[in-house]
Amino acid sequence: GIVIKGGSKLEALGNVRTVLLDKTGTITKGRFALSHLESVGNSMNRLELLEMLVVMEAPSSHPLSACLIAAAKSEGIVAPAGVSLREHTILKGEGVTALVDGAQVYCGNERLFKRIGMFDANQGYAAQVEKWGGEGGTVGFVGIDGKGIVGSFCVKDSIREEASDVVSTLISSDVDVVMLTGDGEGAARAVGLEVGLPEDNILSDLLPEDKLHYVSNQKEENVVATASSLSGRRQLVMMVGDGVNDAPALSIADVGVAMGEGATLALEMSDVTLMDSNLNKLLFSLNLGVKVIKTVKENIAITVVINLMAITLTFLGKMTLLAAIISDVGTMLIVTMNGMKLLSQRVIDSIEVGRHEPTRRVLRRKGSTKKGGVVYSKPSDQDEDSCEEDQSDGTKLDPRFEIV
Repeated sequence: GIVIKGGSKLEALGNVRTVLLDKTGTITKGRFALSHLESVGNSMNRLELLEMLVVMEAPSSHPLSACLIAAAKSEGIVAPAGVSLREHTILKGEGVTALVDGAQVYCGNERLFKRIGMFDANQGYAAQVEKWGGEGGTVGFVGIDGKGIVGSFCVKDSIREEASDVVSTLISSDVDVVMLTGDGEGAARAVGLEVGLPEDNILSDLLPEDKLHYVSNQKEENVVATASSLSGRRQLVMMVGDGVNDAPALSIADVGVAMGEGATLALEMSDVTLMDSNLNKLLFSLNLGVKVIKTVKENIAITVVINLMAITLTFLGKMTLLAAIISDVGTMLIVTMNGMKLLSQRVIDSIEVGRHEPTRRVLRRKGSTKKGGVVYSKPSDQDEDSCEEDQSDGTKLDPRFEIV
């Protein structure tokens, strides 16, 4: 379930010391649910707001857009007929804008409405929005040129089950983990703290270019740290993301990792793709990179030792032409076989993270004196009614067998 584009990137995985994580679709599942929708003023009621959201978000591929459209459909709302939509534009990191029946309409986050001068911190919706953000929700607004903000909404995303364990494992491995997100401070802080990130490592309200500059700065800092390190070990930067907004940062990072469920552009710009979007595979990739570097060092050591032995025997006059050929070819075969061990299932199992083997029970037919037994996992349909439930884990066992 992991695609790695080239051997150099596989080796680079073993030298990653900084991991930058996007929030939406990476730490979280990217599956939003509408939690709040409120009208502001008397310009629009809830029905009209939902209709406007459907019109504005339909051309967009962002997960938040899909959530708003799904919420409207669940209430029986569809795009009204005869509405004119022109000049629909995606504002990266902010939202969308378009001409709807000749009026300029905006739908996006607080940053967008502050930039165009519509957001008024003294209005009642500002305090409500702050409360929603503190609960971990992503807050947005609908505004119309000449009328101001006419509605506000909040959507919530669920955190991936493995995210907290992955973050804690990375931190315990002395890897610097930072979350980069375009969401507001409240939502970013709520998610970041829940997965165990230090508050200083939670960066919010970032545009795509802000993420790009942050990755670039981190790379420069790591180059300086590598130069001043006595070990000389490279310290590389990994960026993990899933959306179009992450593509520039993915392209410039030493190792870019894209979630398989993300945007096509992100997949194209990445060096590694986690096909099932499971963050445990991220740990597996890093551990595999470490194993690759260890194997390379082993091969170098083997080659040096054998060559030194050959040189020594040559100076002692005990090296023949046949022995020299055997030592040269033998070295090649040894290092090749040592490298191929990375393909073995035993090595993969030893570095795989989150692998849980199912419990296997050895059963023997009651009254049998034969040693051993058979693995029995699930009764057939015709035996379902005659099975007894094992109270220890809720599984059903065929009464004709006993656990040995």
